[in-house]
Amino acid sequence: MGWFTNNSKQWELRVGWICFLAIAFPFVFPPIAMLYMGIRSKIRSLIYASMLWTSLYFIGYGSYFLFGNTTKVEISIFIILLSGALVVAFYLKEYLRRVHLGSIIKIKWNTSYDYIDFMRRKEISEVLSVSDFIHHLMQWQQQIKNDEVRGSIFTMIQLTKSMTVDNKHHMDLFIERHAYSIENMLQQYYQIELSKLNNEVIKSAEQKIRTTLLVAIKAFENELNKKVQYQHLAIEVESEVYIRDLKNKGLL
Repeated sequence: MGWFTNNSKQWELRVGWICFLAIAFPFVFPPIAMLYMGIRSKIRSLIYASMLWTSLYFIGYGSYFLFGNTTKVEISIFIILLSGALVVAFYLKEYLRRVHLGSIIKIKWNTSYDYIDFMRRKEISEVLSVSDFIHHLMQWQQQIKNDEVRGSIFTMIQLTKSMTVDNKHHMDLFIERHAYSIENMLQQYYQIELSKLNNEVIKSAEQKIRTTLLVAIKAFENELNKKVQYQHLAIEVESEVYIRDLKNKGLL
């Protein structure tokens, strides 16, 4: 996990090297960094900023050569250099996130993307095992504040563990039936909590999600009951076959 993205810090340093260089050495690099960042992450405002600060740099350094090392010139150059570095720093997070998204999807010019929401949805869609699903549920249990929802999540975790023990086929079916929808609902509930809005529409949405989670728990319980019944039936059949085999061999 990096500073600004779900990629590693090494990746962020490698992709953002010119940004860090521009921030550390603002004497010439910020306009170049803005242009590079704008083109690679498809942020048109950065390209315009690059043109503007290139002009400002020429004006600042031109004033230095024309008028010498006066106080006004020094202050002007300092402001230009500092503001250039600040612009690069301001766009750094967005640049890194858009580059990361660009490696996953085709990003468009000046189209905004919710990086956190996108990566969360990507994680949900890539749930490949029951252990992944349980791990995600445990994360939601820590992040969501509502006690009722947290209790529902705890119940689902326990039922999931009980239902999917030593049964690969059942695990795959379980993930296909439940994982995406449940995680999507939990994400929506978490976003509602973060919004801190309190009106009838929000309350209705919260109640709808809580009710749906209870229905999901009921479905989990029914699925577990069917599994137990199947196991009992399998034991009875196996016992009958064993006894019949003993009788056929004259041992009973």
